[in-house]
Amino acid sequence: MRTLEPHTEVGNPTERRDGLGNDPVSRRARIAAKARNNPKEKFNNLIHHLTPQLIEECLSKMPSKTATGVDEMTVAQTKGNLSWLLPPISKAIHEGNYRPPPVKRIYIPKPDGRERPIGIPTVMDRAIQASMTKILNEIYEQDFQKCSFGFRPGISCHHALSTIGEVTRQWKLNYALEVDIRDFFGSLSHEWLGKFVEHRVGDERVLKLISAWLKAGIMEQGKWREVEEGTPQGGSISPLLANIYLHYVLDLWWEKRIKNRLRGKAHLVRYADDFVILFEDHQEAQTVLTLLKTRLGQFGLSVADEKTHLTDLRLRDRRGLGDRRNIKFLGFTIFRAPTRSGKGWKLVYQTDGKRFSRAKAAMKAMLKCKLHECMDEQRKAINAVLRGHYNYYGMPGNGQRLAAFLFYTTQYWRRSLSCRSQNGRVGWPDMTHRILKAYPLACPHLRVNYGNMREYVRL
Repeated sequence: MRTLEPHTEVGNPTERRDGLGNDPVSRRARIAAKARNNPKEKFNNLIHHLTPQLIEECLSKMPSKTATGVDEMTVAQTKGNLSWLLPPISKAIHEGNYRPPPVKRIYIPKPDGRERPIGIPTVMDRAIQASMTKILNEIYEQDFQKCSFGFRPGISCHHALSTIGEVTRQWKLNYALEVDIRDFFGSLSHEWLGKFVEHRVGDERVLKLISAWLKAGIMEQGKWREVEEGTPQGGSISPLLANIYLHYVLDLWWEKRIKNRLRGKAHLVRYADDFVILFEDHQEAQTVLTLLKTRLGQFGLSVADEKTHLTDLRLRDRRGLGDRRNIKFLGFTIFRAPTRSGKGWKLVYQTDGKRFSRAKAAMKAMLKCKLHECMDEQRKAINAVLRGHYNYYGMPGNGQRLAAFLFYTTQYWRRSLSCRSQNGRVGWPDMTHRILKAYPLACPHLRVNYGNMREYVRL
């Protein structure tokens, strides 16, 4: 598509700030304060916060390589033509007549060999969803429980993992119930979600907009298909809707109905639709699993029994009897290991084996694509992947796995360089003494260690 005249701002510039604290950020902050002070308040006038300026802001933060939707319009094309694209869409939204385009369905491979369906909205629709998410976050961030960690501002997987470590140590929780919800994003009930959102949102135009996104349908191989349940993974608002759904179905149920009735201590840690419940008593863990299946079934969800486990975290017998006891959560294998003195234990986080293999395969494929680029460009690309890997998997006890990933990366790079020409074989001495000194790779580091883990704990 040919780009039209450059665009700098949509709407009235004076709407950005009027000198009286009425800029969009201040107005959203007042929503948060009102939601915090009035837990049962229903917000009846939210749509006016969804301004063209906010949509443009969210669009400006979107990566340039974002996948295109059914209209095949890229981020650059959307930005360049925003002056005539956005006004009619904004008008339709505020009049309650906006009809989002269907999402494009693609499939990505899963570790077990199956494929995960992903829905890709158009770039413009994704920016609108991100804008609405910003507004609704001001309300729901005041409501969400501390046991909820996934896809929330300022909260990462490291907070969830560190909290697991702290409660198991401090409260001596020896049993972990790992629960997997079968096809959660595809099973989410539109009817129940609408009822949950209506607890806090009374603006009919916002409710219609959310409903329109849910019912936009899927475009797959050129054919449109209606969707009666679920929310597509890939949309900007889908993680928030998932959190709202499980906030009412799981989090509040656990905090208000179950947790206080248990004899022993227990704690829930949920990251999106993945969660672990830690228990002091084994029998209570089994009881909660039975109740949980019934609770989820009331809202159209089911537990994947093959991926749900009740794990004994206590150290195995010193004589080697019994299986290794660990849990798998957020790409980590988590288990207890004896301390050096042998008088206690520590919780160790190691990169899960399947994730480790996938990371190595991805690095190998990336090097193959950049085979004939200059050395400095290859180094920059490798270090970008290494730093991302270290930042995510840099948890206590994972130093050896991080060092192993660097070793395999170095090995793959040496082999890649050896394939650049028939007589260009690179040996290990040449790799270590010449190439790595001229083009050093990022060294492993722990983002979270035993010393600063408590800074990430949320209780």
